[in-house]
Amino acid sequence: GYFRIACMWSSFYYAQSNYKLALVLYVLNFAGDLVDGFAARLFNQSSNYGATLDMVTDRVSTAGLCAYLAVLYPDDAFAYVSLIVIDVFSHWFHMYASAKTNQHHKDNQANFFLQWYYGCYPLFGYCCLAQEFYYLAKWILRFEPNVALPFAPDVTLDVVCNYVFLPGMLMKQVVNFAQWWNAAAMLAVVDAEAAQKRAK
Repeated sequence: GYFRIACMWSSFYYAQSNYKLALVLYVLNFAGDLVDGFAARLFNQSSNYGATLDMVTDRVSTAGLCAYLAVLYPDDAFAYVSLIVIDVFSHWFHMYASAKTNQHHKDNQANFFLQWYYGCYPLFGYCCLAQEFYYLAKWILRFEPNVALPFAPDVTLDVVCNYVFLPGMLMKQVVNFAQWWNAAAMLAVVDAEAAQKRAK
């Protein structure tokens, strides 16, 4: 967890002076996210602190990356800031609602769309990876707009970004909105139950 934070912070530090180093550091941070949870479960070291650290690091990493993209693409700054707002709003609402109802944030979804999303692991993985890869691709394209894929020289990163990553990124925003809606409904039930108890 702390390795991820160090990589993230270092990535943002070098973002404007050495974008390639910054990119490598951010990818290490992202790769650490994939390893952290698996290792914790494998060695039976899952904890509330670790889960919270992981979630907060995810959100701060994504927010920082979007903020930097807003600097690189000033004409699209409002869109990137809006993505930060949607991401933070959705996840914090849902984590709080899950804590109040003693549920894991991926379990017992009342929303059919979320049940389908979290139950279909290929779709879940695609959307999560597509969002991060879209942001990273936009970062690269700002400095190398005509770069091609190393294993497919006739295919540019711009094409992959717009036709492979962008659809998944947009669907992830729909999921974020559905998460917020579901969390709001969960909290409404909690508040109603609390009001009934007070009335007795």
